[in-house]
Amino acid sequence: MRLDELQTLIASSRPAEWRRIKLSGPTYRDRFGAWSSPADGTSGIDHDSHVEVAVYRSDIDLTVAYGMPESQHEHKLKFDWSENFPDSEIREISIADFFWRGSLVDRVNYVYVDGGRGIVPLGSGHQGLRITQYGLAVARLLSGIAEYDEFDRYYSSVPYELQD
Repeated sequence: MRLDELQTLIASSRPAEWRRIKLSGPTYRDRFGAWSSPADGTSGIDHDSHVEVAVYRSDIDLTVAYGMPESQHEHKLKFDWSENFPDSEIREISIADFFWRGSLVDRVNYVYVDGGRGIVPLGSGHQGLRITQYGLAVARLLSGIAEYDEFDRYYSSVPYELQD
C-alpha cells in the first residue's frame, strides 16, 4: 500500500471503524531519550508513552497511537486562539502516530483544548493555523475515537486556514 492510499483510508474512516484499546496498561508505543548533566556527572533516561491505541477493524495492520507529547520537555505554550475556550491553557502539543504492519508511517500534531475536553488540529504557520484536509480529518477521527462529542464546536472556534 502506498502512503497516499493509506492517508486516504485514514481520512475517510469513521471512529466506529476503529477499536479503541481502553483498558489501562502499556501501549507498547514508547519513546526513550538519554540525558546527562556534565556539571554534576549524572545521567539518565526519560520515558514517554502514547496514552491510547486504536486498531482499524477492517485491517488490523493499521493502528494509531496517540496522546504522547511532541516534546519530552515542558514548554509554556501560548496560542491567541485558545482564549476562545473557558480553559485557555494549552499544556502540550500531542502527536498521533500511524503504524502500518508495526512500522511508523505517518505523524500528525494536534492539541487538547478546554482543559482536555476537546481535540483540534495543529498545523503550520503562525499559531499553527494552517492545516490540511488530512490534518483536519485526523483530528476529527481522534476526537471521535476518544469519544469527545463536540469536535465541530471546538474546531469552529479556531480561525483555521485550510491549505489544500
